[in-house]
Amino acid sequence: MRPKRKYYSIIDKVYRMTNLHEAWNAVKANKGSAGVDGETIQWFEAQLSQNLTEIQRLIREKRYRSEPVLRHYIEKDNGKERPLGIPTVRDRIVQQAVRQMIEPLFDREFYRHSYGFRKGHSQHQALDTVKRAKQSGYEYVVDLDIQSYFDTIPHDQLMEKIKTKIADGRVLDLIEMWLKAGVMEDDQLYDTTVGSPQGGVISPLIANVYLDEFDWKMNQQGFPVVRFADDAIVFCKTKTKAERAYKAAKGILEDHLKLTMHPEKTKVVHFDEGFRFLGFDFWKDYMVLPEERVRKYKDKIRILSRRQQGKSLEEMIRKLNEVIRGFANYFKIGNVKKKFTRLDEWIRMRVRSYMRKKRSMESNWRIPNKALTQAGLLSLVDLFTNRS
Repeated sequence: MRPKRKYYSIIDKVYRMTNLHEAWNAVKANKGSAGVDGETIQWFEAQLSQNLTEIQRLIREKRYRSEPVLRHYIEKDNGKERPLGIPTVRDRIVQQAVRQMIEPLFDREFYRHSYGFRKGHSQHQALDTVKRAKQSGYEYVVDLDIQSYFDTIPHDQLMEKIKTKIADGRVLDLIEMWLKAGVMEDDQLYDTTVGSPQGGVISPLIANVYLDEFDWKMNQQGFPVVRFADDAIVFCKTKTKAERAYKAAKGILEDHLKLTMHPEKTKVVHFDEGFRFLGFDFWKDYMVLPEERVRKYKDKIRILSRRQQGKSLEEMIRKLNEVIRGFANYFKIGNVKKKFTRLDEWIRMRVRSYMRKKRSMESNWRIPNKALTQAGLLSLVDLFTNRS
């Protein structure tokens, strides 16, 4: 095998002002809250030129030091909480500046069916790969779950993988600094000896770098994989081969990569039994919208369409449409028309009630669908029909 090319001089490109401005624009577009220093994106922007010049000077003089990330929790679909680490705005900019320089060097050799956090790749492409695998005769899958993946990546092994491409010691020092920066929670600082906190700008790249070996090794053994970050499916045509794939995955992940495959959640499944991947329930030849997603969607609609609020009808519909459009754009690729129809009826009922400020269904139904459309309300079914 031809040795991989290494890149030795990158740091000067990282702190180039054009690259820092591009990094700033990406961080600003992603929004996000302040880190441990309390500095917001708005405050940073108020003295943008001065702040970027200071970042450039600190990196060039080897005096840049990262801050700990701020621990924050968000609710997952199953009701549990996912920990996020929020870096400071300054650290996010420097991470983005490094990512912009090194990501293309890794990305060009990533496994082709790794879709997570890669330019030109998407969840829909990953889902389409699953559909095409089923059509091609793959009847079984290993539904893979890596336990607390981001929090358990071994630093030493990760850095060795990064060093296969990057030989610039100053860039390597920056990455290692972020890995070991620590986590601040309830005013208490905790060391980070393993893992890469979700929420860090560079964490998605790190996740793909570390698992790329898994993708290729499974594929070389005849077990095709589709992966989005730490969410992966292995395709097999027989149950016997699926059981072998399970053992192969366990060997690569646990023995070699020092990760943990969830013993209950990782399982061999036939398409007729069904499994969940990237928000859809795959069952036989169908992609079904899970009830948990429907409930979460309806909860958002209830909040936005509650009658006792100070918003005008136009403003309320504008907010509703943002949620409707986002939901439709993601789930319209599935077998969802019937559920979309029922949800549209329910949303119209809510909007009629808002318009009337009454609970009476009889009076509400006197407002025809045409009037709601003229008021600007979007329809999930219309967005589904026009999905091409």
